[in-house]
Amino acid sequence: MVVRDTCPACSSNRYKKNGHTRHGKQNHQCTTCGRQLTAHPLDRRIAPEQRLRIEQLLRERLSLRGICRAVGVSLTWLLHFLVEGFTACPDDLHVQLPAQPREIVMSRLEAEADERWSFVVRRVGAM
Repeated sequence: MVVRDTCPACSSNRYKKNGHTRHGKQNHQCTTCGRQLTAHPLDRRIAPEQRLRIEQLLRERLSLRGICRAVGVSLTWLLHFLVEGFTACPDDLHVQLPAQPREIVMSRLEAEADERWSFVVRRVGAM
C-alpha cells in the first residue's frame, strides 16, 4: 500500500498507522502535526458544470435522494451544498416577522400557557 508522499497540512513525510476509517481503509496519522489521512484518497471534486446541473435539478423540485442517484453524489455532500447556497443568499430575502403579533397568535399562546400552568399546579397539589 502506497502512502502519500507528504502530509497535506504540514508537508511532513513521517506517518504512523492509526487504525481504520469507518469505510475499512487504513488510516494514517502525521507524527508532526497529528492530521489523519488515508493512503489512497479519492479525488471527489465536483466539476462546476455538474454543480450547475445539480442547481437545475433542485429548481425542478426533484427529491434529494433522486438527485443523488441521478448525479452520483452523496446525500451528505448535497446537504452541505444546499447549506452553502442558503448562506450565500442576502439577508433581505429571508422572511421578516411582523412587528406586532396578531390576536389569534396571542390567544393561542395564552391558552397553551394556561394549560401548562394548570397541569403544574395539579401536579404540585397532588404531592
